[in-house]
Amino acid sequence: MDKNIENYKSYLTSKNLSTNTINSYIYDINGFGEYLNEEYGLELTNTRKAHVLTYLVNLQKNGKSSATISRSISAMKNFFEFLRKDKLIEDNPAGSIHSPKQIKKIPSILTEDEINLLMKQPDTTSFKGSRDSAILELLYSSGIKVTELINLKIKNINLGVGIINVEGTKERIVPLSQYAINSIGNYLENFRNKRCKEENDFLFANISGEPISRQGIWKILKFYEKKMNLNKELSPQILRNSFAVHLLSHGADLGTVQELMGLTSFAATQNYFNSVEFKSIEVFKKTFPRV
Repeated sequence: MDKNIENYKSYLTSKNLSTNTINSYIYDINGFGEYLNEEYGLELTNTRKAHVLTYLVNLQKNGKSSATISRSISAMKNFFEFLRKDKLIEDNPAGSIHSPKQIKKIPSILTEDEINLLMKQPDTTSFKGSRDSAILELLYSSGIKVTELINLKIKNINLGVGIINVEGTKERIVPLSQYAINSIGNYLENFRNKRCKEENDFLFANISGEPISRQGIWKILKFYEKKMNLNKELSPQILRNSFAVHLLSHGADLGTVQELMGLTSFAATQNYFNSVEFKSIEVFKKTFPRV
C-alpha cells in the first residue's frame, strides 16, 4: 500500500469511523491509485483534476452506479484534503467536483386491480377480519404511515364527517373513502368494543384487546400477501405509495397529495409523479398532428 494511503488509513482510524467506512474509503483510493499509475504512470501526489474526471468517466462507462461514483468522489476529496493539510500537495484536485444526482427509485405500488382484490380478502364477519379490513382500507385511503396508524385513537375518527385527525409531528386532517368509513364502522360497532377493555382508547386492537403493535400490522399484511400470492411485498409503505400514485393518476395535484400525506418536502411528492401513467399524454401523442 502507498505510504500516504497507510497514513490516511491511520488518520481515519483515529477518527473512530466504522471499519466498513474506512475499508470503503481505502478501497476507493486504491482503485484510483491503480488507475492513475496504469493510465498515466503517476503517483497520487501528482494528481490533477483532469485525472479525477477521466477516472469518474471510466467508472461510469463500466456501469458503476451514481451512489458508487458519489462515494468515490467523497473518498478522493477527503484523501486529497488530508494530503493538502500535510502540505504534500498544494491544491485538492477533487475539491470542486460535485457528486452526480442520485437517481431516485420509483416507488413500488399495487395496481388498482390488486387493491380491489386485496380489500376482498378479509372475512368481515369476525373480529380479526373486520379489523383487518378497516386497517387495509384506512392505510390505502388515507396514505398514513404505520406509526400514525397504530397511534390513532377513537377520538381521532369522525365517521359522520368522514375524516381522521392524524396527530404527531405533522398533524393534519385527512378525508376517508366511503369504503374506509364502512369498514371502520363495522369494526367499531360490531366487534371492537366487545373485545377491548374500557381503558384502551386506541382504535386498533390485537386479539387480546390490547393496542396493536407495529409488528402486528406487519403480520397482518404478510398474511394477506401470502393469501393473494402477490409477487411483491405488501407493506404499509406500498399502500402509502399506491395512495399517492393513484390520486395523481386520477388528476390530483402535487400540493394536495403533499398535504394529505404530511410530506414536508415537495421533492418527495414529485418522486411519486414518476410512477403515474397519464392516459391523456398517450392520447395526445397519438392524435395531435405536431408531436
